[in-house]
Amino acid sequence: MTLASFFVAAFFHAYSTFWTGDPGAVILLMPLLTGLLLGILITNDEIVVAAGAGLLAATLAVVLIGLFLFAPLLAGVAPANRATEAFSISRTVLSALLLFPLSVVGSVIGRGIGDLFLPSARVRAQLEALREETRRWHEALERMERRPLDRDLRESQLLPPEPREKD
Repeated sequence: MTLASFFVAAFFHAYSTFWTGDPGAVILLMPLLTGLLLGILITNDEIVVAAGAGLLAATLAVVLIGLFLFAPLLAGVAPANRATEAFSISRTVLSALLLFPLSVVGSVIGRGIGDLFLPSARVRAQLEALREETRRWHEALERMERRPLDRDLRESQLLPPEPREKD
């Protein structure tokens, strides 16, 4: 809905109720920013879900833009001539060509940025397991450094201890 409203406001910036500035910047930046926010919001899901959400958002925006542009023709309040149809079709196709790649790229980038700051539960569990294994290795290395060198060290003394069960 946000994408569609900004696109329509950029297409008809002279008649818009809110000032959008440069229409080209709005058309290029809004899909990226909206996709970025969408990707950050769904950090708990896989990256494929972020791309699918970007596709779904772009599809919904193109449908809403097309409905808005063809509404005068569908309602019968505008003449159904070739110029009106060409304008509506060209703007809808332009919206589709710009929205799909930009919103998908934005949502995937947003998913990646969201993973940096808001890791999912699965990633946090993997990081904690990695930290625990690193702690075990450091403890084993400290024990090896404290002991005098002995040629008869068994292999089991060199390996880190097995992970302990948490209560």
